[in-house]
Amino acid sequence: MKLTFVAFLFIAVFILVVDALAFLVWKREVEKPMDKTTKWLGTFLFFIVPVFEIVSYYYLTQSIRDASSPEFYIWFMMANAICLFIYLPKAFFLFYYGLFMVVSAITQLWKNKKYSKEQTTIRYPRISRKKFLSQVGIIFATAPFISLIFGMHKGRFNFFTRHQRLSFPNLPSAFDGFKIIHISDIHLGSFASNYHKLEGIVDIINDEHADAIFFTGDLVNNFQEETYGWEKVFTQLKARYGKFSILGNHDYGDYTDWNTPEEKQRNFQGIVDAHKKFGFRLLRDHSVSIEKEGEEIALTGVENWGHDPFPRYGDLQKAMAGTDGFPFKILLSHDPDHWDAEVVDKTAYDLMLAGHTHGMQFGIDWKGFKWSPAKYKFKKWDGLYQNKNQFMYVNRGLGFLGMPARIGMPPEITVIQLSKGPVGTEPM
Repeated sequence: MKLTFVAFLFIAVFILVVDALAFLVWKREVEKPMDKTTKWLGTFLFFIVPVFEIVSYYYLTQSIRDASSPEFYIWFMMANAICLFIYLPKAFFLFYYGLFMVVSAITQLWKNKKYSKEQTTIRYPRISRKKFLSQVGIIFATAPFISLIFGMHKGRFNFFTRHQRLSFPNLPSAFDGFKIIHISDIHLGSFASNYHKLEGIVDIINDEHADAIFFTGDLVNNFQEETYGWEKVFTQLKARYGKFSILGNHDYGDYTDWNTPEEKQRNFQGIVDAHKKFGFRLLRDHSVSIEKEGEEIALTGVENWGHDPFPRYGDLQKAMAGTDGFPFKILLSHDPDHWDAEVVDKTAYDLMLAGHTHGMQFGIDWKGFKWSPAKYKFKKWDGLYQNKNQFMYVNRGLGFLGMPARIGMPPEITVIQLSKGPVGTEPM
């Protein structure tokens, strides 16, 4: 409840600040030549729209724990989309307007200092202030609007593959060239039974001819009903040595206030059973061996382990029992924060695979420059991280939640090839 209220408070303040500033700009730049009726209508809209948005958000954030079906999350995401469509262009325009005013003030000061009153100034025809503001401002406001349209229509389904080769001196020779497919954060309920939207990943994954497929949690948003019918998609995924999975923070049903503990347990068991129906071996604080040509590596999967407000069910010590004799070890853990807390420099795991962050479904990844709001929440939020001879890879996820879009952070399928050799990494 505390987290949802904080989210509501943040959104409400954002809406009020943006609309208050937009109203002041409207009064200063637009209102004067209007007739009384138009002025009254404009003022009314500046009042009623934020009130409607804030009341709607209050209802949604306070009702989310009472939700009893997957459809609620669809409505919640659509509300987020509407808010972004209204307020993100406004925010961009206000940023531009503020920048314009600062530059105009500096330019005017410079002109006043450079030219004296006695100098003759040649005046050229120039565009009016209002016309310049409206034309350039529209461009600024249109950019996020178009980005949102693309992110909803194309970006959230624009699956892409990242390839990475990792070398380890202690990798058994039989596993030299062993190919792993890493996927995460599917959030089936967000696809609303549109099975065809994920069918495309089957060919992408199977064309890689993987030795193993690892899924690092968040199969659903909250409910077992989200898994219904999806076995026809996920049973098509093929890997020579098996498909393995773990649970994420959304897979426990913790984001709903259930009527009884038994009801919550039935929901949870349905989610657990779905992994088996999909052909995955679910690892819950448990380790298994993968054997190839008489040699073995260890694979450990832990229950969700996170910092507050995310649940902490995982017991790494329990999960890694019996792995001491293996020369090479892989850990599946949903939350990348687990890496710094309990894994790196504290265990002998050579590679950890995680997800959870989604790259916040928004960011920039261009020619070596990478940024997302996720970096302010998670120390390690996307891609490959190395500490001496230990590696962690954070996958952006296949699904979406919160907003029905991905902008600059497309859904990801990771292909990792293990190589025997000096510790190192290179793109494939």
